[in-house]
Amino acid sequence: MEKIFKYFVVALLAISVALVAWAIATTPSDPTTANATAIGANLYWGYALLIAAILVAVLGACMDMLKKPEGLKGAIFSVVAIVAIVVVSYVLAQGHSFEIVDLQNKGFFPRFDTVITDASIMVTYVAMAGAIVAAIYSAVSDALK
Repeated sequence: MEKIFKYFVVALLAISVALVAWAIATTPSDPTTANATAIGANLYWGYALLIAAILVAVLGACMDMLKKPEGLKGAIFSVVAIVAIVVVSYVLAQGHSFEIVDLQNKGFFPRFDTVITDASIMVTYVAMAGAIVAAIYSAVSDALK
């Protein structure tokens, strides 16, 4: 099974490299004329890889919980924490009264788009802070062992 997985990953990498090479090779020297076909294909490929990665991560976590049910409590706690962070970020973003300028339409983005953008930025900050704290904790705990 591991050999099949390795070949599958190599095939995905080869497809990715080929698509990027195609986009680079067909990009004109004049930046005002873009190659929408190659760029669109790369975007769709990126979306497909992202969706596949999310599915594999979720299915892998579910299979691991089925094998080791004692980790279920931690998984539920993690999901509740993530939902809480998203909800708190959304509520905080609702309280902000700023507008994002829409240069293309010479106006402002709708309120909902502004709130979602602000909430997404807050969630990203919390995730980055959590990653930094986890890295520091891991380094310190390894050093103390």
